[in-house]
Amino acid sequence: MKKLGFIYLIPFLFAIAFLYFFNTYLNSELFHNNVNNNSDSSINYIENFQANQFYEDKFLLNFDSSKTIFMLGSSELSNSTEAIPYNFISKNFNTKVVGVGHAGNQCFSIYSQLLANESRLKDAPIVIILSPGWFESKSAKGTSSAIFLEYNSEWFLKTINKNKKDTEFTAYENKRVSRLYNEFNSPNLEIKLMNFKHRSNSSFIHKTVFYPVILADNILQNLKEKITSKRTVINSEIREPIKLENVQINWDSLFTSSKEEIIKNSNNNRFGINNEYYNVYIHGKTGKVEPVSEYFNQEIEDFKMLIKLLKKKKANVCFVMSPLNPIYCKNLNDLKPTINIIETEILSNGYNYLNLFETDTLKYDKAVLFDIMHMSEYGWYKIDKFIVENFKLTK
Repeated sequence: MKKLGFIYLIPFLFAIAFLYFFNTYLNSELFHNNVNNNSDSSINYIENFQANQFYEDKFLLNFDSSKTIFMLGSSELSNSTEAIPYNFISKNFNTKVVGVGHAGNQCFSIYSQLLANESRLKDAPIVIILSPGWFESKSAKGTSSAIFLEYNSEWFLKTINKNKKDTEFTAYENKRVSRLYNEFNSPNLEIKLMNFKHRSNSSFIHKTVFYPVILADNILQNLKEKITSKRTVINSEIREPIKLENVQINWDSLFTSSKEEIIKNSNNNRFGINNEYYNVYIHGKTGKVEPVSEYFNQEIEDFKMLIKLLKKKKANVCFVMSPLNPIYCKNLNDLKPTINIIETEILSNGYNYLNLFETDTLKYDKAVLFDIMHMSEYGWYKIDKFIVENFKLTK
């Protein structure tokens, strides 16, 4: 035993002492600051948080003197148009809308972002744009590891690891990260710690085996904090109600003009799809959805935990379910039970909800989509109206 202590313990203690006393030198030589600190507070769309400390620090807070509504979603937010809320509402109201997300930013990614900022969630005005595509086919497996890392930096994960009060939510985070663990290439200390924490809960034996590993990981984290630059973060802010504005929007006129434009530009097919998109990608083809039962649907489980977190933290949130084209998706009705589960979760928790999902080809409004799944200007104006009314932006 003494020999083992001499071989392993003494070098380990020596290494810790070295790191402690030479932290200033190591910080300057080894830990270069590669963080993108772009501080443009006028920006209205954030593709992801990757390497941008400013956007992380401002997430769920007001970007400037204006009140800020955060709109979270995936690929539909990438297509910037005049009507998309982060353009239309930000232009016409003092209240600002900031969009966050691109393709793949699904429920667990959003859950983790919000859990890392749980102290800012109370009364935070949030719109979550849900896509039916998240809950079917391969996407039903949940957020991928690559996308997760784009939105959940080591800083966000460290904040979650330090959270000692929300044990139900941090335990779920640990479980989901552990399931993704083998997909991570060179996982950072925070991801390793989450994986170890989850695995240690399997049994008393696991807890015993992983205890020294978790202890060592915590020691390394504390040392790393000492040798990296300090970061000051606002945990919360006093939220004043969004002020009513004397802004008059002629919604009927916007609906009529945008719908006419969409119809004019989708007149070479029966789907209601933009002519150019149809010519390049569709050519008369149809598609199918691939429903996944609730029991095997990771995305539904992630969504339920997202709802639970928002409810517990009293966020001021509303939801939009975007549509799929039922003329193109021949079996879209097979996905309806899944959408019904989502709708029940939203409504039973008292949240406002705009459901644009329609399986009946006779009831489906062809003008609402640009292609088979992304909103047209007309579709976005419908969402604009919903947001304006939900947050009572006008008198």
